[in-house]
Amino acid sequence: MAHLALALLGGFQVQLDGRPVAGFKSNKVRVLLAYLALESDRPHHRETLAGLLWPNRANRDALNNFRYSLANLRKTLDDRSSVTPFVQIDRDTVQFNRASDSWLDVDEVLGRIASVRDHQSGGDLSPSADRDLQSALALCRGILLEGLSISDAAPFEEWLLLRREQIASQVTWALATLAATYQVRGDSRRAEHFARQYVALEPWNE
Repeated sequence: MAHLALALLGGFQVQLDGRPVAGFKSNKVRVLLAYLALESDRPHHRETLAGLLWPNRANRDALNNFRYSLANLRKTLDDRSSVTPFVQIDRDTVQFNRASDSWLDVDEVLGRIASVRDHQSGGDLSPSADRDLQSALALCRGILLEGLSISDAAPFEEWLLLRREQIASQVTWALATLAATYQVRGDSRRAEHFARQYVALEPWNE
């Protein structure tokens, strides 16, 4: 079974069995994959996806564009011959297959931060919590889908802005927690390191 790794925090990066994936015919194919992976908790109607990426086209044209993009995505991921495809498709809906051998940096980052938040009761971080937060932050190369914009798809851009804000709120919590932890420990250099990253994300909250 092929392994798919999706790194979306920063520039769009996809690897299949450790090799960079090429063959995406457009940014809309890339964002289709990203959207499905990030919203993998439910199936999505084809009409909804077509309207998300081609809101200014007639329904028939939008659906045709969607079919071509979906076909390119499946070909690029070599999904047609896979026993456990990365994308599940039926007559009406499309969904990223959670049972596939795949890894998503966003899930990894948010999962590690959530685990620490759920078990953090105030005070100094435990060594394992400290490692979890720092390993999560190490995966953050930049904002979600940085540099990948689709000017003629306002619904997608609105969704992307919301997801960026949701992720940023978790990342800033991790940075503030680490900065406070190292300040309490008397390690001003490390505290300043994390505080500067925090201010870079929220300059209005200096």
